[in-house]
Amino acid sequence: MDQHEDQVKEYLQMLNLTPEEADVYLNLAKYGESTTLELSRFTKISRTQIYRLFESMKHKGVIEEIIDKNTTRARAVDVDRLYDLVENFSSKVETLKSQFPQVKTLLSGLILSDKPGTKVLFYRGEEGLQQLAWNALRAKDELRGYTYRLWESAIGEKFARKWFKEAILRGFRMREIYSDEYLKSIKGIKSLATLSEYKSFSCVSRYISSKTLTIDHQVDIYNDVVAYYNWFNGEVFGVEIYNKKIAAMQKQIFDIIWDSLR
Repeated sequence: MDQHEDQVKEYLQMLNLTPEEADVYLNLAKYGESTTLELSRFTKISRTQIYRLFESMKHKGVIEEIIDKNTTRARAVDVDRLYDLVENFSSKVETLKSQFPQVKTLLSGLILSDKPGTKVLFYRGEEGLQQLAWNALRAKDELRGYTYRLWESAIGEKFARKWFKEAILRGFRMREIYSDEYLKSIKGIKSLATLSEYKSFSCVSRYISSKTLTIDHQVDIYNDVVAYYNWFNGEVFGVEIYNKKIAAMQKQIFDIIWDSLR
């Protein structure tokens, strides 16, 4: 298959056709009206599956089925009719966009909202830490945290920019304690948090010497959650603990240390 055919297949898949359906449509467009046996030979897809694809593709409006005596044939709809799919897809996208704020509010009230019991969730890799970071935006009051290294080094600059913008939008507030490891990580580097576009980000910081407290991983404390982030020597993972008593005690410990740093 050449590059142009690959491009057409990718486009058809964006219109909600499966890779197999896109392959069938493309072959019908190339060879014209075809039987299930012919399409099976063209596409290397079994005849049984071709019959199932016909049903799905008829429902999507991209082929027309022709019953001729004992033979089932199909032909691709006119190319211009594909634009109906584009219009339909565009309409769905606009509906999804318009309803998202309401759905977001409803889901935010359902996901992990005051559910009893203890949960321990484990995350791996940069994407896992990104999810941990995004979860922290649920902080109802403020987030307390021990900052390990430059934030962008854990979740990537692109995601960090997105995170800061969302945090500002939500009125997110935090207090952080940082130490010498953080200062080493930002040497010669300008943190995103210091840029003018994020100047409204609400964060109060206090320094503690590593001789007093070694901060060798990141910790976030908010609501009933304590989240641990580790990224060091290629080992990247995070853990979330959902437990009211544990979170309450960690908040108290943080506040004692915080007050000692005045």
